[in-house]
Amino acid sequence: MEKYKCKTPCKNCPYRKDAPKALWSIKEFEDLLESEKSQFGTVYGCHKNNGSACIGWLINQDKRNFPSISLRIDLSKHNVKREYLDSLTCKSEMFDTVAEMAIYNFPELDYLKMVT
Repeated sequence: MEKYKCKTPCKNCPYRKDAPKALWSIKEFEDLLESEKSQFGTVYGCHKNNGSACIGWLINQDKRNFPSISLRIDLSKHNVKREYLDSLTCKSEMFDTVAEMAIYNFPELDYLKMVT
C-alpha cells in the first residue's frame, strides 16, 4: 500500500471522537505527547500497520499547519500534492489537539507535564 493513498481515518482511529476509547496503551499516548514536544516530530503510521500514514494524524497536522518537520520532509519526498491533502475527510467529529485526544482516552494522564 502506498503511504499517502488512504483518504479517511480508520473507523477506530483514536483521532475520531467516535472511536473506541483506550484503543492504544497509555504508554503509546505518553509517547505521542512526548513527540509533540519536538518540532522535528515524526511521521505516524496507521495503527493497522498497513503501510499507510495515519490519516487522522495527517488531518490533525494539516489543521495545525504541519508542525512536524519530519512530516513536511516526508510529504515532499513522496511528492504529496495539496489536492490530496484537501481530499482527506472524516465522517466523525475529530479531536482538535493531541492532548485532548490523549486525555479523552486516559483522563489520568498528566499531559501538562508531557507538553511543557
